[in-house]
Amino acid sequence: MTFAELQSLLEQIAGAVAKLRQTLETNNMDALPEALEQTRLALELINGYPEGPEKMKSDINQYPEEQKQILHGLLDQASVDHQINGDLIRLAMQRSAAMQSFIAQQAPGATYGSDGEVPGAVGGVLSRKV
Repeated sequence: MTFAELQSLLEQIAGAVAKLRQTLETNNMDALPEALEQTRLALELINGYPEGPEKMKSDINQYPEEQKQILHGLLDQASVDHQINGDLIRLAMQRSAAMQSFIAQQAPGATYGSDGEVPGAVGGVLSRKV
């Protein structure tokens, strides 16, 4: 693979991962499906590289130092963005769980009724919902 082809491939991968990061940082749920699809395709490009990702690394190391730095820079940026994406996804999952908990606590059945009775209690016996 030529330097230009490998650079183009790595730019495509880094761009997809960066777009997902931007989408997650801005909480743009409308753009999320497209960003996830582009990231999936980028990962397929890595996995579909002839002889795998390890061969890609060895191919990068065959170029002169200046070109190696360019290619390693693209890989490093994609790696950093990928790690940050993982953190952002974990934070979004925690935020979602907190919101679900908050909403459940606000439900009418989550507290005592205005008459002091426990909602769902029938004849002094708690229902199975509790």
